[in-house]
Formats: sequence, C-alpha cells, structure tokens
Amino acid sequence: MSELRFEDVTVRYGSARRPFTAVDGVSLTVPDGQVVGLVGESGSGKSTLARAAVGLAPLHGGRILLGGEPVPRRGRVRPLQMVFQDPFSSLDPRMTIRESVAEAMPPGTSRNERRAEVERLLALVHLDPAIGAALPGRLSGGQQQRVAIARALAARPEVVIADEITSALDVSIQGAVLNLVRELQRELGLSMLFISHNLAVVRYVASHVAVMYEGRIVEQGPVAQVLVEPQHDYTRQLLAAVPGTRPVRSAPSLRKPSPAPTAPTARSSS
Repeated sequence: MSELRFEDVTVRYGSARRPFTAVDGVSLTVPDGQVVGLVGESGSGKSTLARAAVGLAPLHGGRILLGGEPVPRRGRVRPLQMVFQDPFSSLDPRMTIRESVAEAMPPGTSRNERRAEVERLLALVHLDPAIGAALPGRLSGGQQQRVAIARALAARPEVVIADEITSALDVSIQGAVLNLVRELQRELGLSMLFISHNLAVVRYVASHVAVMYEGRIVEQGPVAQVLVEPQHDYTRQLLAAVPGTRPVRSAPSLRKPSPAPTAPTARSSS
C-alpha cells in the first residue's frame, strides 16, 4: 500500500476558446491504509477527479502521485482500481463472474491458482464461490457490486477508488455494502478514496473527509472535526441536509443541496 496524493490537479473540457474547468487546483491526500471520503453535490467534480486518477480523464495541470511517483498510465498492472456507481455496467454481461474477476488478476499464475483466488475473493466479499459460474444478469444489484469490489481487489491494487458505490442500490442493501467496506479496510488495511454525495455515508466509513464544491476542495480534515465544527458554509449546508442534525441557515451565494438520506441500516447481504 502507498499514499495517493493529488497535487494542484486541474481537469478541463471543451475548446481553448470555451473551456470548462471541472476540477480546479485540487490537492488531496489519501494516507496509506486509510479511507478518505470525498463529498459534494452532483457536478462538483468528484467523479472527474476519480477518473483522472485512473487515467480516464486528461490532466490539464498538476500531478497525481502514488508513493511519491507518478501513477502509471500504461500496462496491465494498475495500482489504482476503481469501483463504479453502476455495478452492472462495469461487468461484461457475456462473461461469467469467475471470468470477470480472473481477468483483473496480474499475469503469471496457473489456471488452478486463479480459480482458487477467485473463490477466495468471492468469499471475502461474502458471496458463495458457486456464484462464479453465473452471468452478471442473474445477480442482484448488491451481489453485482460485491463482484465489482472483488474484481478491483483481484488486481492487487495499492488504492481503491469507490465512486458512489451505494447510490444505485436499494436502501435495504446499502448498509451491508458499507459494512463490507469497513470490514475490508479493517482486515486488509485497505487504502480507499470513497466518493459520495451523502455526508452520512462518508461519516460511517471514512476517517478523513474532503468537501468539494464547484471543482474545488473547500474544506478537509478528520471526520469528527469537520462534522462537529464545519468551517465552510457549504459544509454546514451538507450537514444540515442530513436528517437529525440542526438546520443551518443557507448562505445566499450557494445552492442548497438536496436532502441526503441517513446512513442505511445494515441488513443481510443480497
């Protein structure tokens, strides 16, 4: 595992005459073995920052470093792995679960070793290894997302980036997936950038949080500090949108975010 560091990262789209800055000079660190939450409204630039980290969005400026070195953009072995919001779209519908997970593994192992590793990974995310023979379309959304997590772990990454991994799931399943994230972090010492629009979810899984607004980090620090004594108006608005917290008067210069549900209660896995 290694520290993931964003240094003054900027991502722009459009032409030189009409550029749109999606990420504007963001600096953020994911320490080794910790979960850092990145929270903000849709359109704030969270997912664009994640896509830049894994090479799916071009950098206009700044650097993304892993263990002090630039993140490699080529080659089969990728030390950063991303779990996407929609689990079904991230899995090849024509490949079995076993094939999808095995495909992500580093080369150099035998067929029997790969099969055993697939079974170990499926058990690690609380799935019956027998499910490996199924196609993704036969699985529930919660099961598909567990497979996506297993697939990311199969690549033996140094950091996992989880982009809104519970927002497409039923509320009854969200809690079980969040509990899995906490369990994996505890057992594997997993380093993760956990992206969400839901401050209650970030509070449940992360030790540190960064708040993103219109492409910039407006506040960051330990979860307990930021949520107890928020310094920025936008952070206070996000906190006020969580049921059960004290309402905060909205600053006139900011859009008020839509209400975010509380962290779901864990139930049996699906």
